[in-house]
Amino acid sequence: MNIEALIQNIITLFVVAIIMEAAIMAIFSLSSVRMVRAKRPLDATRDGLIIILSFFLSYKVEILSVFRKTGIALPRLLDIVITALVLARLTNLVWNFMSRMKGEE
Repeated sequence: MNIEALIQNIITLFVVAIIMEAAIMAIFSLSSVRMVRAKRPLDATRDGLIIILSFFLSYKVEILSVFRKTGIALPRLLDIVITALVLARLTNLVWNFMSRMKGEE
């Protein structure tokens, strides 16, 4: 197993997660969305959007794969699912970090 390729793939996913979070934060920072008082539906919508976008990107972009060039042979669908879940988790990690920096939590 090629550990260097695995680490490089995860770093690539982390960069994509930062970009995804910035795009989703831009959508949810609109003044009309901020006026909504209920936080739970917005969080659920945000999480759903992240998961859908993660699966779409993992399916369409071949380079976004956790196990690409590592020597681990997985079926394409399993690789897509694992990559999408890792990407969604990294995006949530970035969101938690950004909200702590802003002092929201």
